[in-house]
Amino acid sequence: MFPKDLLSLENIPLEVMEDILDRAAYYKHHDVEGAFFSTLKGKNIAVSFWEPSTRTRSSFELAVQKLGGNTIRYSPEMASEYKGETIEDTIRTLISIGINAFIFRHSSPGLVGRIARMVDIPFISGGEGCYQHPTQALLDLFTLRERGLNLHGLRVVMVGDILHSRVARSHFYALSAFGAGLTLVAPPVFLPPELVPPGVDSSHRLEDTLPRGDVVYLLRIQGERQEKGLIPSLREYAALFGLNEVRLLLLKENALIMHPGPVNIGVEISYDAIKMLHKEQPGRILIQDQVKNGLYVRMAVLDLLVAGKVN
Repeated sequence: MFPKDLLSLENIPLEVMEDILDRAAYYKHHDVEGAFFSTLKGKNIAVSFWEPSTRTRSSFELAVQKLGGNTIRYSPEMASEYKGETIEDTIRTLISIGINAFIFRHSSPGLVGRIARMVDIPFISGGEGCYQHPTQALLDLFTLRERGLNLHGLRVVMVGDILHSRVARSHFYALSAFGAGLTLVAPPVFLPPELVPPGVDSSHRLEDTLPRGDVVYLLRIQGERQEKGLIPSLREYAALFGLNEVRLLLLKENALIMHPGPVNIGVEISYDAIKMLHKEQPGRILIQDQVKNGLYVRMAVLDLLVAGKVN
């Protein structure tokens, strides 16, 4: 039984996540040039992003298109809130005119979720503030499975701004559900002890943890969420926690590199490290694979939550 909404992975059964990944594999396998599907034929999907997004919004919109549905863009500058209407009233209006699902990104965690519980149509999160980003975690898992990796027993070393990362919070549940281990690495200000969930390791020393990782997952340092100046400078962060040429030598021989994007080259990873990887072992960098696979995972989510069937 699939949930009505996909706002979080906290209570999503393993079987549901596996079904999404299997369905994504189906779509990727059958996505020959010019291929379109009819799963969402006659369906109207509202896409409303209240924070900047390129990868997530574009892949959701293309997913709707490839499944034969219609996209209705609802952006803040078009919103009736500027005329005094609440977001709840606006969503009810959209439902009244015939939308069948609502895809959103919002800076206030829980706002849209409260509305989702009041209506019948599916709500799908494209990221909520610092809360969760479920489809990003799912596409990461899909990308690793596609490489033939057994997720059970895999060790992921996640480095960066854990405090503000909705990707990290989704992976607290996604990786553990599949039996993978997670080690969080960050400066203390980005990794308060109370944030680390049970069963997850943590460290403030990158060199000590890199040799353990089968996957090194770099998180973006989010300048838009650093109003309080939590770190002295990006230069200092890069010096202590950035992946550079020297630190590449600490990795397992076949360790893979992931990043949810966009990458701050020179901060999370150095120019020289990127150059070395592309020259010597380009197959270890999965960042573009993650971007491509986002389309298929989001097609699968739309299929299984909105259409409600596997055909």
